[in-house]
Amino acid sequence: MSVAVYLNNVSGAESLICWSIEFARAAHVPLQIVIPRMSKGKTDWTELAKPDADAGSLHTAIFETLSEKYREQIVVKANVADGDESTDHDRIVVSVHEILGPDPEAAFAEKLPDLDIKTLLLPAFMPAKNKDASQHSQSEQLYNLVHCQVICIEGSPPQQLSMDGDGKAKPRRLLLLCEGEQDEDDDIALVKTAQLARSMFAEVTLLYVRPKDSAVAQEVADRHLSKIAKGFKSDKVKVRKMAAFGDSFVDGANQLVLSQFDLVVAGTRSSKIMRRLIDQLQREDGDRQVGLALVKCGTPLAEQVWDKFKHAVRSFVPQIDREHRAKLVDRLNSNSRFDFDFVALMSLATLIAALGLARDSGAVVIGAMLVAPLMTPLVAIGLALVQANQRLLKDGIKSVLLGFAVALLIGVVTGVCIKLASPGHEISVQMYARNAPNLLDLIVALASGVAAAYAMGRPHLVSALPGVAIAAALVPPIATAGLAIPMGDLQLSGGATLLFFTNVIAIVLGTAITFWAVGISTYIGKTGQAVRAWPRYWFIGFVLVSLLLAAEMTYFARQPAPVENQLKGNVEQITDDLNK
Repeated sequence: MSVAVYLNNVSGAESLICWSIEFARAAHVPLQIVIPRMSKGKTDWTELAKPDADAGSLHTAIFETLSEKYREQIVVKANVADGDESTDHDRIVVSVHEILGPDPEAAFAEKLPDLDIKTLLLPAFMPAKNKDASQHSQSEQLYNLVHCQVICIEGSPPQQLSMDGDGKAKPRRLLLLCEGEQDEDDDIALVKTAQLARSMFAEVTLLYVRPKDSAVAQEVADRHLSKIAKGFKSDKVKVRKMAAFGDSFVDGANQLVLSQFDLVVAGTRSSKIMRRLIDQLQREDGDRQVGLALVKCGTPLAEQVWDKFKHAVRSFVPQIDREHRAKLVDRLNSNSRFDFDFVALMSLATLIAALGLARDSGAVVIGAMLVAPLMTPLVAIGLALVQANQRLLKDGIKSVLLGFAVALLIGVVTGVCIKLASPGHEISVQMYARNAPNLLDLIVALASGVAAAYAMGRPHLVSALPGVAIAAALVPPIATAGLAIPMGDLQLSGGATLLFFTNVIAIVLGTAITFWAVGISTYIGKTGQAVRAWPRYWFIGFVLVSLLLAAEMTYFARQPAPVENQLKGNVEQITDDLNK
């Protein structure tokens, strides 16, 4: 195992080298310094030795820093191989590599599993004054690609040990930020802080931040502090426990004088939290900036597989750009509300469908499907699940449920009128066709949801929406359910209602999958985390219900239908009579 640092710019290289040496010494592992270089052609991985006259500026700066400032602490692996230096147990073995290729970040991420690297140090993302912004974009790209532990570093290296009045060395000071319940990132941050404290001769201030949401908030914070402090198992590390009240790391850290610390450590995997912390935590202390280390744990295998699957899907499916995404959200927001226009179209569509069903006219029923406005709120619900847009979700569900109620009422009223005008009117074949859902209906509805979402996200495919509306067939089942009630066939009404909600579930599921595939993701708030976890639970619920419906439909499809049994019985009776 080793620690690696990815250096893509001379600016800040000295600070990153210093911190990488500290982390490597703390973990008792070798250090690998990696330099990327853009080039056309094949990717190449080379170990670098002492720079010559043709060496690049970064290559030269690295070896100058290592030889001038850390000669007693490290030994360069290439120099050992050349016989210029010898290694011992007290010095860190440092190797310098160059990765050459058209996309060095992607190439390094792909090679990383073969390099036995446990922890990777990167420059933090927030561009500062007089620094190359491209350096930070490359760091962010690599941060999102790799699956090992990552530490993003910003700020000055630790100062030399100072002496007190008695001539004793004063310990350095580290600040570890924790908030809420501990997760894996917090655990790794604690381990790294404890290792640094032992190797750097430092004391740790453990700051636990939580909202002051009850009268016993202080007692709760004290309990969490005691639990977290147990992670510093060594008696050699002095830990000072503090509690602060606020909504985030930043709120708690702002209550301290940060310039008194050599390094602030926090566990997080969010680039937005990183930017906010760098922007708000850094305080000037003369020419020195407080060091900041943001720690992300390694990615679990299941998450790695999911990331690869997501990348493969989104690489294959054309993505929606930001402008079209904004237009889509605006259009669905305005067109999925339950207003007069929605009620009018829904009422007219149901009336047309009910009359077409009563007349057994497929053409009229198709016309009703084109008028019905239900597809838009269903697409809005799918988008809301992917975006975690709670307001859009509420508007969509409200429109679907109230639209169903209005359509059912129109169907019942139409059925009563038909019964009064024509007492002997029988249930038509078109109505019986919507008696109950089957597996094919579920598949058609799922495909309709996919088509609707994709067409709405692509302005040049809007012409496909009428065909999608016909395929979805949302209003005819509601009209059938309404017509069947006054005609006394409650079984038909229940089956048609089940068909409608089966279509709804499958369409929402199809739209959600499509919007995810075209690049729409859950909104990330100021905390850097997904706003809420409820979208995934809703999505899982839709999947489970769809699977249960599919299983039930498959089972009942194998059973003889009641009408089929009756016809079979009639045929057998007629056959017996003829034989007699």
